Amino acid sequence: MFVPSDGISGSSPERRAATALRALFTQVAARVVLEQLQGPAGPTLTGHTSYNQTAYLDLMDFMGVPMKGEGGDEWLALVMKKNHALALRLMEVREAYLEEFSWQQVAELATKETKESNTKLMRAAAMASLAASFREAPGQAACLSADDMDGGGMGPAGHGSP
Repeated sequence: MFVPSDGISGSSPERRAATALRALFTQVAARVVLEQLQGPAGPTLTGHTSYNQTAYLDLMDFMGVPMKGEGGDEWLALVMKKNHALALRLMEVREAYLEEFSWQQVAELATKETKESNTKLMRAAAMASLAASFREAPGQAACLSADDMDGGGMGPAGHGSP
């Protein structure tokens, strides 16, 4: 199928998805590294950890900063300016996560959820159209309840159609 690139900010859908996934991988890397920096005991009452407190506190500061730029790269550049070693660790984890990410599962979920969503939306539109046709029928006072639209009621005019 031909998709005009000018319709999606001058990028192909695949390019946009790749950028969104890179941003997701950046967020995942930040959460993984934060967990690693907390150490096995987690944060103390003061929020510090016994393992690399400086990197932990720097990353905590950056967790509140929105990820801007393509794929979180601008955010990583800000981290790099403050803590070079931390930014390198984030990039290492981001790249390592590529190997663990379930590409097949994403394709399956996207396909399944898109089809389910389309079915739900089409069903709702059809039910709204059906309800509108009953309201517009001249000389008829029939009204559908929510049960009637779901197929669980008696149907229009009290007839026993399930």
